[in-house]
Amino acid sequence: MAAVRGACDGSVQRSAVWAALEHVEDPELPLTITDLGLVRRLEIAGGRVRVGLTYTSLACPCNEMIREDVEAALLAVPGVMAVTVDEVLEPWSREDVTPRGRELLRAVAVV
Repeated sequence: MAAVRGACDGSVQRSAVWAALEHVEDPELPLTITDLGLVRRLEIAGGRVRVGLTYTSLACPCNEMIREDVEAALLAVPGVMAVTVDEVLEPWSREDVTPRGRELLRAVAVV
């Protein structure tokens, strides 16, 4: 299901979309979804953005919350008219965490 907002001109900067994703935090860990390596795909066509996400656990009760946060963050990006978040069934591992994310986790003694 896609989240949609009112009409815009449809010109969307990839950097603005990525910057918005960099502010979506995982509800259980002190990291963003980009630092966790959860974003697996990003497609932009006009004012439509499609994001492919994997999760740290498919059974996690926070998955829907993350999806809603992604939709809200991206609909706030100028030019974005619709957002679709797809669940990507790829296994996630600690190896997917960015170097910055590893440092943040070390700072709170999670790794």
